[in-house]
Amino acid sequence: MRRMLLLTAALAIPVSMTFVALDGGQALAKAGPKGKVTCTNVNGSLGSGTVTLSGCSDLKGANTGPGSHPISIAVLEAGGTITWDSGTTSTFSKPALVSTKAKKCPGYVKSTKKNPYNGDEPSAEKFSGTVTSDTSGLKVPGKYKGEVCISPSGNITALKPLKAS
Repeated sequence: MRRMLLLTAALAIPVSMTFVALDGGQALAKAGPKGKVTCTNVNGSLGSGTVTLSGCSDLKGANTGPGSHPISIAVLEAGGTITWDSGTTSTFSKPALVSTKAKKCPGYVKSTKKNPYNGDEPSAEKFSGTVTSDTSGLKVPGKYKGEVCISPSGNITALKPLKAS
């Protein structure tokens, strides 16, 4: 009986260590960065060719700082790297763009039958994509999304915050 207990104990150790190793491997696979950032402001213009993110709040270990360095609109259109105020970077895929209603954009004028409006109106775009690489602590692969208003003169502002997670 004593031999059986010793044998059982001797076998139990490697088996339990195997489960710990397997569980530990799975835990390590899930233990990557899980940071998130929300930026409430997007400011720029088509004329300058750049936009800047600001009003950024980091969550769950992200380290972007309060905003970004100026970002080329061409980089945003095709996907590319954003350098944050903290000196870290995030690379976003080419965004999927969807036009949306600009009712809440600056300069929008509601047209009615009694009061028709035929002037220039702002436009609004929803964008979303994937975070493909990152040094700021964002989840990779992660997702990003937001909405911007584009005025008739080309000024770009946030309609909804940029969120990356």
